Amino acid sequence: MFDLFTDPATQALLDRAILLWALVAARVAPIVMMVPYLGGKAVPQLVKMGLTIALTGMIYPLVWGSGAAAALPDGALALTVLLCKELLLGFTFGFVATLVFDAVRIAGQLIDNARGQTQATAFVPQLKERVSVTSDYLYQLNVVVFLLLGGHRLFIAALVNSFAAIPPQTMPPLGDHLGAMAFGITRLATDAITLGVVMAFPVIAAILLTDLCLAMVNRAAPQINVFFLGMPIKALAGIVVVLMTLQALVERTMREAITGIQFIEAVMQSLAMGG
Repeated sequence: MFDLFTDPATQALLDRAILLWALVAARVAPIVMMVPYLGGKAVPQLVKMGLTIALTGMIYPLVWGSGAAAALPDGALALTVLLCKELLLGFTFGFVATLVFDAVRIAGQLIDNARGQTQATAFVPQLKERVSVTSDYLYQLNVVVFLLLGGHRLFIAALVNSFAAIPPQTMPPLGDHLGAMAFGITRLATDAITLGVVMAFPVIAAILLTDLCLAMVNRAAPQINVFFLGMPIKALAGIVVVLMTLQALVERTMREAITGIQFIEAVMQSLAMGG
């Protein structure tokens, strides 16, 4: 039995199997680290390691069955380049999938700033930092809704398809696609910032109207301490507007999250056709 493991052919096969596992895991690991509905910063490291191993184990038989192990190069430099390529792809997919949820964080931060509740932060033990209350609430709510709608399955399907479009053993045929990819990712990033501002606009508008009303009250009755009176009013007005627009906010977030996944699939199809 031990002779089997000392056989050069068997050792070479095991080496290629381990290298292929490392390449697949290199694409999956950054995604688990970044994407909030698969792991993200709030999930402990051991859990993220387990998710990475589980996803890699799910994808590995498909990649192995395509003959990727036999096509791996022998040189250390070529393998290093492939490993960097897999890490870059993983970070790119994770960045695109996380953008919309970062937009929600931006919206929550802007809402709390408009409400005058910048000091009302909550300590999140998983992140080991203090975050805006509204920002954390909207962020966690959208992650839960996305999971309930099965959006994570769409992303995992896109991830699996990416290994068919760009196998671990080959370099993607970038060519003219590189500029389009960079432009698309930049556009998604700017759209995420815009989305965060748009989501927070109803609350900001309501707070501005509240300030205008308070200014009129102060003009009519200067003896009233409008500053201290306005703080709870603006805080309450912000909460009311958030609750009134919550459904539209969540629906917009879900649409943008699906758009990010569709962008990843479109890039993969484009690269596969280019190859």
